[in-house]
Amino acid sequence: MLKDVLTYDLDVVFCGTAKGKKSADSGFYYAHAGNKFYKILFDAGFTPHRLVPETCYQINQHKIGLTDLVHKQSGNDRQINKSSYEVDLFSKKMIEFQPKFIAFTSKTAASFALGFNGKTRHINYGLADKVIGKSKIFILPSTSGAAARFWAPEYWRDLRKMI
Repeated sequence: MLKDVLTYDLDVVFCGTAKGKKSADSGFYYAHAGNKFYKILFDAGFTPHRLVPETCYQINQHKIGLTDLVHKQSGNDRQINKSSYEVDLFSKKMIEFQPKFIAFTSKTAASFALGFNGKTRHINYGLADKVIGKSKIFILPSTSGAAARFWAPEYWRDLRKMI
């Protein structure tokens, strides 16, 4: 599975649910050709140029970190066992590294991290009223092509403005 891309003094850590099959196979975050992650990072102003999945392990130079809540399985949200979510481990990492923001790249990831156990009806896009340690929480629409009907890039731009 993929390694976390974390360090100290980050503006934001993007946290997904689990690696997709293409990412798990290639060894790079957000590797599927239909994923909008690197495009929106550039379009919203997080990076000065468009990155590619193969550069994901150097993303810290842009004050960005990457992780997921599930490390032992890969696939889409429906394929992940609820017992695979490592919320306590994730929270410990966020408390240690203290990014300014934790940005969940799906409502499902946010629902598990915020204690709703996969129930996304309690989750809204945008700034949440909770924190993990000192880190503010922001929920973003998924960049996955499988979630294209929910795509709303304005939330990504809103997060960038807040940083």
